[in-house]
Amino acid sequence: MSKKAKAQVGVRGAMAMARHPTLRRATARAGAPTAKVGWRVGKAVAKRKARGHTDRIVAAGRMAGSIVVIYGPMAAEVLGLADTPKPKRRAPAFVAGAVTGAGAAYFLIRQRRD
Repeated sequence: MSKKAKAQVGVRGAMAMARHPTLRRATARAGAPTAKVGWRVGKAVAKRKARGHTDRIVAAGRMAGSIVVIYGPMAAEVLGLADTPKPKRRAPAFVAGAVTGAGAAYFLIRQRRD
């Protein structure tokens, strides 16, 4: 075999070992130089795959956190873990807004007539 063919076989073996952890462990014990290269390449590939999984896990965690923030208080009220909030008094604010709006409309209409 030529040197190039040997190198290609070694690369193919290293990639196979990178994808199959059991094969990687078995060949690492054998101690052949190509097996050691496969072990190193396999570790790098495994780390890269783990990083991809980590991104998905982080995204799922953020989504779960936002769901808890949004629906958590409602669920606590339904389950009786938290007291329901007191009803807010909206009438005084509504009356104040209506009076202010009516007064502004009165003065604007009056200025147009003059």
